[in-house]
Amino acid sequence: MSQIAETVSECGTSRDLSHFISSSPWSSEEVMKLTRSQVIQYLGPGGAIIIDETGQQKYGTDSVGTSHQYLGNIGHTCNAQVGVFASYCVDNLSVLIDYRLFLSESWVRNDIKRIKTGVPFDRIEHKTKPELALEMLDSFIFEGMPFTYVQADGLYGHDSKFISGLYNRGVRFICDIPSDTLVYITEPEPTVPERQGNKGRFPTKLRVLNTSPVPVRWLAEIQKYWESATIRLTDRGVKVVDCAELPVWRRRDGVPERIPIKLLMIRDPDEDMIRFAFTNMLDVDITDLAKCQANRYWIERNFEDAKGLCDLASFRGRSYNSWHHHIALSAIALLFLVILQIDFKNKSILLSLNQIVSIIRHKNPLRHLSSEELAKSINRINDLRIKMWVGKMKRFLKKRYESSVHWMTRLIGVRSNLEI
Repeated sequence: MSQIAETVSECGTSRDLSHFISSSPWSSEEVMKLTRSQVIQYLGPGGAIIIDETGQQKYGTDSVGTSHQYLGNIGHTCNAQVGVFASYCVDNLSVLIDYRLFLSESWVRNDIKRIKTGVPFDRIEHKTKPELALEMLDSFIFEGMPFTYVQADGLYGHDSKFISGLYNRGVRFICDIPSDTLVYITEPEPTVPERQGNKGRFPTKLRVLNTSPVPVRWLAEIQKYWESATIRLTDRGVKVVDCAELPVWRRRDGVPERIPIKLLMIRDPDEDMIRFAFTNMLDVDITDLAKCQANRYWIERNFEDAKGLCDLASFRGRSYNSWHHHIALSAIALLFLVILQIDFKNKSILLSLNQIVSIIRHKNPLRHLSSEELAKSINRINDLRIKMWVGKMKRFLKKRYESSVHWMTRLIGVRSNLEI
């Protein structure tokens, strides 16, 4: 904040900027609603909603939502702050349009942390990441956002409640699933089996007796017919994959669903791996489905650009309000860069977001401080450091004094009891 206040003219002091991020009453939700309307205006209707999560590693535990959890950025569990994000993608353009902060069960149960970080009472609830994704999707549907389908990775596709939630909302989707997901390749007929013998209780739970579930990776091993599909242009050339499809019946809480679903298998020769996905888009060609599944690449690019160019992963605050303000401003900055990219593209000038940032810095150089301004800035920082040090010493001495008085009171009490 201090660097921005020094180098950007007419933006106020560092304390003003800190107040704007942490305590200012402006609504991040209203800002994101306006962002979504701008996204539809510039990118156009009929895009895809892509769901994914990202976060940043934290070395303390005071920031809102920070707990020991899995962080995909580094591939293992650590102290981290994680959010679920939604991106709107049209062709090769995509922008972050909404987000939710993930609060783990252990963090929600900690009353002291909730009070210190200022979490609203209506938000003090543990929700899984798929539940947060459905919450964002409900807001998009309520606003009438003109999207075509939803795409998500295996964390969401593996959650049967998430898939059922998409069905209940009448949303078309394509969601990745793990390779050990069990499915039925023939229509299951769940029935209550008869009791064996004359002893014991009568069975009450449904069981499938006419077929057995198999893992989807086994279906890929026995698949003989694969179709080639061109995904997109890359720096190395054209990305081509092999794909196959098969109607299957998924399971929910161990019970098969009545409605069949399409299983999409995508074999990537470059990565020597096979991806699997569920989709209810039964009328879409398999090559188009493979392109839809590959759209998850664009939200990864969103995260990369937002972190590298818009400081998405540079949050240093602690409160619930400041986290939402910080992420909203990063999303606005990313949208601004994408709009400039579209304007240059309309002029037949193809530029990356990094090149656009370089042009902005060249056309709008940062202000250089004069000798007097530099000296004033240094003195102001030193004064703040002295005030902070004095405040810490006062708190330390007060705590030490209270501790000594407490022990003196206890010693006097013990001595009085001994005399009695």
